[in-house]
Amino acid sequence: MSTTNKPKEPKPSSQWNRRKNTVPLNERGAFQLAQAADYLSLSITTARRLITRGLLQPLPGIRHILIERAECDRFLHAQRELAKIAA
Repeated sequence: MSTTNKPKEPKPSSQWNRRKNTVPLNERGAFQLAQAADYLSLSITTARRLITRGLLQPLPGIRHILIERAECDRFLHAQRELAKIAA
């Protein structure tokens, strides 16, 4: 009886044991990029472009892109003000 050592099949990412953040978005002090994009109703790509253009300021010196909730609220308020002027 021979046993063959087959490599293990990797699990799909949906089955990884990730720690889930159970704090609702509206109670958080800062968001990761994807969460900030959700909060702002933007795509992740658009949120990255806004950071590159300097319209959104991420927290400095952190490995992951984190954006404070206050910064998101400031951006939304500024966009509302621009919309009023343009109308």
